[in-house]
Amino acid sequence: MAAKRTKTSLQDALQGDFPQKGQSELRSDVKALYERLSGYERVTAIIERVQRYAVETVGISVNRDLGDLDADEVQEIEAEAVEIEDTVRRELLLCVTGFISDSHREFVVRCHACGLSTSDAVQELILGDNTINRLAQDDAMGWKGLREILIHRLAYLKPGSARWPEAKYGALWRETREQHRQAVSDIPFTSPVEQIALLAKHADRINRELEKKTHSAKDLQLLTNSLTKTMESLRRLSATEQPMPVNLSGAQIVGVLERLTLALKAPGKQMIGGEAEDLVSVLERLTLALKAPEQRVIGNGAKSLPAEETDETGSAG
Repeated sequence: MAAKRTKTSLQDALQGDFPQKGQSELRSDVKALYERLSGYERVTAIIERVQRYAVETVGISVNRDLGDLDADEVQEIEAEAVEIEDTVRRELLLCVTGFISDSHREFVVRCHACGLSTSDAVQELILGDNTINRLAQDDAMGWKGLREILIHRLAYLKPGSARWPEAKYGALWRETREQHRQAVSDIPFTSPVEQIALLAKHADRINRELEKKTHSAKDLQLLTNSLTKTMESLRRLSATEQPMPVNLSGAQIVGVLERLTLALKAPGKQMIGGEAEDLVSVLERLTLALKAPEQRVIGNGAKSLPAEETDETGSAG
């Protein structure tokens, strides 16, 4: 009976990619290992079989004593080692899909549902699964090569992809997405309500600090600026979260600002100089803005401070 000839495609022939000696036997052995073994035992056995094929293809002697070789022979062995590595990775590339299980695909779906990119999902898969991790070792496909092929093979596992298998993974995606949303909402200070409460506490602390009346004009200006920015943030957040859970009332803020203004205008503060005058100006405008019912509303919903009056020349009056 004549030996069965291996078919060569036209594309392979044009590229000079003909079956190597022992390749048919390799494929047969790999198929048998797939059917007989599973998990880590299977991937290890297949890698070892591919490595043996690569060594036989290159034709080096594994029993040579490296200590007896000259420079040219060492260089030759290094070139052969590179060829072996390339052969191993080329053959394992054909096997990658067989190592990707349904559990691996479900893991990537869950990662995507939690907002991870395919690149990050693949990294987590390589680090967390011993079978895939074995393929990423240098004597197999290597981290970079495996990562690139897995990203290409698994990127479709998210809604919006042209090949997204909704019937198979849609329910898993939605369930994981909802769980992730709930988990994120439980993290402190991520919800607007918690952020508003935190800012209100901060404003209250600044208020108490301002009432001590022991600060220099420069410190008072810094504290006042901080209070102003905090109140601005409170206004922005409260535009979508009503009622605003703030313990500090607007009347209290106005009262503090009026007391500060009067204190800085007192005769005893005149020695401070221009800093006090600038601060008084800021405090007066801020107080008016908080008290005036007819304040103008700017684009972000915050109430603007009244502009300083100017004379005909445009200078402040």
